[in-house]
Amino acid sequence: MTRITDLVARGVRLAVGGQPAGAPAEVPADFFQTSELRGTTRFDLPADAADFSAVYEEAQVSAPFHGYGVDRMAEILESKRLASLPREVRVAAVMASLEAAEVSLPQVIRDAVLRERALDAFVGAKQREADALKQRNEARVAVLRQEIESFVGEKGREIEGLKRASDGAAGAFSQLQLRKRQEEERLHAVLSHFVGDSENPIPRPA
Repeated sequence: MTRITDLVARGVRLAVGGQPAGAPAEVPADFFQTSELRGTTRFDLPADAADFSAVYEEAQVSAPFHGYGVDRMAEILESKRLASLPREVRVAAVMASLEAAEVSLPQVIRDAVLRERALDAFVGAKQREADALKQRNEARVAVLRQEIESFVGEKGREIEGLKRASDGAAGAFSQLQLRKRQEEERLHAVLSHFVGDSENPIPRPA
């Protein structure tokens, strides 16, 4: 729970002077308990959206009354004309602007609360999306690793089979060479009974 959410849950006490006539000293918690604050559970905007105004729009946060929302208050407080003045003077100027526009301070507070709730909902939605994506990716990574291990094992067995085949062929060839020499020795020995070594057509194996 954020600080502003906690404050809203307990009601908000106004601590500024120069309030518009009839403005309450406290804003009860039920002032904020409307369907506008329920927000949404899903946002199409990406988490890296550069402008929160798009978040507020997607959350259907209504425009502030007479345009006097928290942003307008910030503009007045930060204006060059008031920037060098004491805080009390700047606050009084804001309150005077609100009174002239017939906007109450609780309405401005409500605007800030709606925006904060929208941001909470946006962050929550993006967290759920990130968690879901992480879960899907981890599951996919596990499948890919299993496929890789299966592939490596299969190819390893194929490599071993090829090596055994090569070794077997090399061994069989070595045996063939030995048997060939033995046969040549036998043939040479048989003919050596009838012809001399120089006339023997079968060369003596080295």
